[in-house]
Amino acid sequence: MPDVTLTIDGASVTVPAGTTILKAAEKLGRQVPTICYHEHCTANGLCRICVVEVDGVKPLLPACLSPVNEAMKVSTSSARAERSRRTILELLDSAVDLSEAPEIQKFIEDYRADRSRFPEGKRARGCGA
Repeated sequence: MPDVTLTIDGASVTVPAGTTILKAAEKLGRQVPTICYHEHCTANGLCRICVVEVDGVKPLLPACLSPVNEAMKVSTSSARAERSRRTILELLDSAVDLSEAPEIQKFIEDYRADRSRFPEGKRARGCGA
């Protein structure tokens, strides 16, 4: 498989074709938040906490599912991506009991999510469908 060179947060990285944006970012030491693999979640790729902004692409892309492309320019912490993550965390906190998920609670703190933004309707467990 050929290699692909792209830019993530201004740094160039070369990875095999088919690599996800998440894995390419990890190669550069960039931390893109993920929770879809957390035991409190039920499906991979649905949480969208890992969204990133890609030049020339209108929607935010999930880094855990999106493959890299040649010359792609990715921003892992744009204002738009961080605002999206904060909203997702606020919705998640309003819907799911996260008392046994300290890693997710840390994301809520890190992104300054407003725990009172959405009315509560918590269920016992599960982040996905």
